[in-house]
Amino acid sequence: MSVRAATVAVAALLVLAGCGTGPATTRTTTGEGTSASDRVGAPGLDALRTKFRFFAEDTCFDGDPAQVFPRCGRFVTEIRNVVGQVRRDAPAAAPQADATEAAVDRFTAGCATDPGTVGGGDPATCGPAFREVQEAVQGMATAVGAPG
Repeated sequence: MSVRAATVAVAALLVLAGCGTGPATTRTTTGEGTSASDRVGAPGLDALRTKFRFFAEDTCFDGDPAQVFPRCGRFVTEIRNVVGQVRRDAPAAAPQADATEAAVDRFTAGCATDPGTVGGGDPATCGPAFREVQEAVQGMATAVGAPG
């Protein structure tokens, strides 16, 4: 093997050896796992506030509930997914997270669709149910200190 080929092989092995460890792949032996935002170093509460800034840009956040609810399946799923993070990273906002989860459960019981699909449901029933989701999410955003 030539010196050049050996040098390239050693360099490649060093790079690959470095890929196996680090904050994104290191596991702890105690406690629960960390969130993706924790693995990349962003503080959990700051990551939550960033998520809520993005949620606020969605028409599902504050649009006319009777008109937007059929197209908000993905929004509802994202909100359901963030509730646990709110409880973990902003414990003072846990009561609002509970209220949001309850509103989402009531809405999904008869009105929600799968993410990315257009839903049905009676606007006279689903509009007010989705308004409860919007109000709960807006309250949760305020509770975690997201600018609104």
